[in-house]
Amino acid sequence: MDMKPEEQLRTEFNKWADAGRGEAMEEGHRAVTDIIINKKMNLQPDSRALDLGCGVGWATRLMAAKVPAGRAAGVDISDEMIKRASANPANPPNLQFKVSSGAHLPFDDNEFTHCLSIESLYYHPDIKATLSEVRRVLAPGGTAFLMVNLFKENPYTHGWVQHLVVPVHLLSGDQYCDLAKQAGFASCQSETIPDPTPVPESYAGKWYADAEAMRASHAIGSLLVTAKK
Repeated sequence: MDMKPEEQLRTEFNKWADAGRGEAMEEGHRAVTDIIINKKMNLQPDSRALDLGCGVGWATRLMAAKVPAGRAAGVDISDEMIKRASANPANPPNLQFKVSSGAHLPFDDNEFTHCLSIESLYYHPDIKATLSEVRRVLAPGGTAFLMVNLFKENPYTHGWVQHLVVPVHLLSGDQYCDLAKQAGFASCQSETIPDPTPVPESYAGKWYADAEAMRASHAIGSLLVTAKK
């Protein structure tokens, strides 16, 4: 019997967790995430921040350190990712992790001032449903900062689709913003952030054709969708 989409995602990302790919995400995405957290989000000491698709929680911990009088929470469909996130000895007291799908967030209305999502949104089976939930848990004036590397404006990542064993969405910045507005966000904009992560002289992995393609992809960068409630 076929698995439901959320069960399929949990199964696949539990495998990623067992393979250590949750920790590897920080190496691959830290540079752009630092730009978003430190230069885009305008976190205040008492902000309340949600990390959607948090994996092992490395970005959630970065936000928790910026909000010592507030709190940070991370959610992920993978119980194995959350187990690893929760067990990290570096977790501060203003941090929590929960197993959750994006379409059914375990939080009250208006609970957060900010939402961050790093390389997660295109996996969500119903992006509009996820964005509606994100809007619900954001306080009035709250903002979601949604980053993806697989998007229409970066052709060098389109080949990833054939290597992923779960369904994904390949959307443009405008399409993400259309979905955000359908979900009730008052405003939305998108931009690309060039990725300063160093690229090796040679590349033989499956995600890029070669090092030159990887460099070209990094030059285009990540797509950041910013939606305000």
